[in-house]
Amino acid sequence: MTYLIKMAWRNLGRHRGRTTLSLIAIIMGVFVVVIAKGFVDGILDSYITYNINLNSGHLRVIRPEYRLKEQTLSLGYAIGDEDTPYHSVVEDIRHIPDVKVATGRIKFGMLLVAGDDIQETVLGIGTDFHEEEKVAHLSRFLEGSRAGTLPRAGQREILLGDALMAKLGIGVGDKVNAVFSTSFGSLGIATFRAVGRMSSGLKLLDESAAYIPLDTAMLLLDMDDSVTEIIVLGETLSKTHAIKTEVERVVHTLPGAPIVVPWDEYSELMSFMSQAKAMYAVIYVLLVALASFVVFNTLLMVVSERTREIGMLAALGLTPQSIRRLFLIEGTILAVSGSFLGALLGGIFNLWFGSVGLDISKMTQDLGGEFLFAPRIYPTTSLSVMMFSFALGVAVTMVAVYIPARHAGKLKPTEALRTI
Repeated sequence: MTYLIKMAWRNLGRHRGRTTLSLIAIIMGVFVVVIAKGFVDGILDSYITYNINLNSGHLRVIRPEYRLKEQTLSLGYAIGDEDTPYHSVVEDIRHIPDVKVATGRIKFGMLLVAGDDIQETVLGIGTDFHEEEKVAHLSRFLEGSRAGTLPRAGQREILLGDALMAKLGIGVGDKVNAVFSTSFGSLGIATFRAVGRMSSGLKLLDESAAYIPLDTAMLLLDMDDSVTEIIVLGETLSKTHAIKTEVERVVHTLPGAPIVVPWDEYSELMSFMSQAKAMYAVIYVLLVALASFVVFNTLLMVVSERTREIGMLAALGLTPQSIRRLFLIEGTILAVSGSFLGALLGGIFNLWFGSVGLDISKMTQDLGGEFLFAPRIYPTTSLSVMMFSFALGVAVTMVAVYIPARHAGKLKPTEALRTI
């Protein structure tokens, strides 16, 4: 085997221009895959993370009827009543192994009124800020000394986005009136003090949402110890379906027969995003395959040019398997070195770009609040991306190399030696 490696190394040096071209093709193919996968994974992971934190959790416990009428923000299908209050259900879920957070939310329609004629319709969200901080981490969006704080439990305080506050013409510390419908369908009016201003870059938070304390929402909406949904987060995303089984055991006997919805079934878009990585893998294979086509053509040409030489090697006793192995070794050297350099350069590029990011605010400004894309995306810089691209580069290139190598091994010495 050692002498075959030496021969393969010598053969690669005989036509340095051709070898360099093949090497550059593999490097560029793997380099592009690392960058493309880094950006795609960065976009998908960001979108999924924001949706899990702000909307779906790893799991949502809701009434089946609420899921059908969720777009209308109905309050008629709540979880919790006098016999089985919401807080007791949450406590039972929190005792399930691997459950990190379990908290309730009330989502409802709200009309904010500031001044004489400024009105904005928003999504009202009643939440336990102590628990919500473990899920949505809203405090990270309160930047600067004038951003204020999170609302306090039991207080008529409200958290708004900077774009929404600009539309209303109010600042931190100002009051704003709210008009809403209670769970009984009656009209409710309350005055809140804006204590915090969010600046997230997400349209949902900055323009469309208003957070108030959960107990305050229960009182104003006539929802005594009940919520529209319970959000559950596990220790890791991979344990979602194991936790789902345990949560179903806790809630299946509750009034209204609540259902447990995993994060990837929150919406059709979320379901698509969860499958998108596998779909993009096909594109990555095609990118490397295009680069490997150069190697395929090069080695096929080499086999054709060295037909007489192959015949001499066979006549001197080199078996067809050894001849095939010789060309496979040449291809392996190209595949491994090219894929390594491509993965390394791609990782360095992503590491640099990861600190800068790509501004896509102009692309996202016309999207609705349900599209939780950050205005700046950052490529994923991880060893797993580089290892994936390296392995893909080697595998696809070796498939391309095998055909010329097999052809070389099949050449008969007598026929090969007749070649001029």
